[in-house]
Amino acid sequence: MQSRIIGVVLIVVALGIGGWLASGLASGRSVSGVMLGVVIFCLPFLAVGLYFLLKSGGEVRQQSVVDKQRSILNAVTTRGRVGVADLAIETDSTRDEVRQYIYDLIGKDLFTGYVNWDKGELVSAEAANLKDGACPNCGGAVELAGKGLVKCPYCGAESYLSKKTEG
Repeated sequence: MQSRIIGVVLIVVALGIGGWLASGLASGRSVSGVMLGVVIFCLPFLAVGLYFLLKSGGEVRQQSVVDKQRSILNAVTTRGRVGVADLAIETDSTRDEVRQYIYDLIGKDLFTGYVNWDKGELVSAEAANLKDGACPNCGGAVELAGKGLVKCPYCGAESYLSKKTEG
C-alpha cells in the first residue's frame, strides 16, 4: 500500500513541476529550456512514480494470496475437517487455486494433516491423529463438532484441537 501512495505522490509532483515549467512558456521562457527542465526534473519523478505504482499491484496480489492461504489454514485448524469446495467458496477461488495454495502451504511446512483429493477434503493432523476416533474419556466414537472441537456423543467429553505446529 505504501508503494502505491509513494507512486501517486511522485506522479503528482512530476505533473506539478511539468505544469509549472509549461506555465513559463507564457512568460517568455524558451521552449528548449522548458524541455530541458521537463527531461531533468519531470521524467525522473514520473518514471519512479510509475515504477512504484506498478510494484504496488504485485504487492496487492501477493497479499491476496497470503490472505487466502491464512483463511484455508484457519478453516482446517478450527474445523478439523473441511471440504475443498467449501474452501473454494470461502476464498473466492477455483478448486485448482485451492489445490495450489495447499501445496504451497505444505511446501512451507505450515499445513500438517492429510488431503483426500478423491473425497475433496482436508483433515488437520490433530483430527487425523485421534485414536481411531475414540473418546479419551469413555472410548466411544467421537465426532468433529467444528471450531477445533471434538465431542463425544456418549459421555459429552469435549477435546479441543490446539493450533500448535510441529517443528
